[in-house]
Amino acid sequence: KAKGDSMNKKGINSGDLLLVRQQQTAKNGDLVVALINDEATIKEYKVLDNAVALIPHSTNNKHKPIILTNDFIIQGIIVTVLAGLPV
Repeated sequence: KAKGDSMNKKGINSGDLLLVRQQQTAKNGDLVVALINDEATIKEYKVLDNAVALIPHSTNNKHKPIILTNDFIIQGIIVTVLAGLPV
């Protein structure tokens, strides 16, 4: 279940349920669930020269790209968003 507004420009809103394919790899442009310091985040995955960027797509300017060289795990790829469905 998504929490927050860091991906609302991609149609992922707080409270949406996400269908995630469990895998530990991603390619440029994939929307991923990444684990950073025991906290999950949903962002666009982008490979840089010597790092990885997790890019938010938000109407809220407080969200900035997260640049990582290690210490993160890709938990899966977003397959679809089940917007606002009751649990």
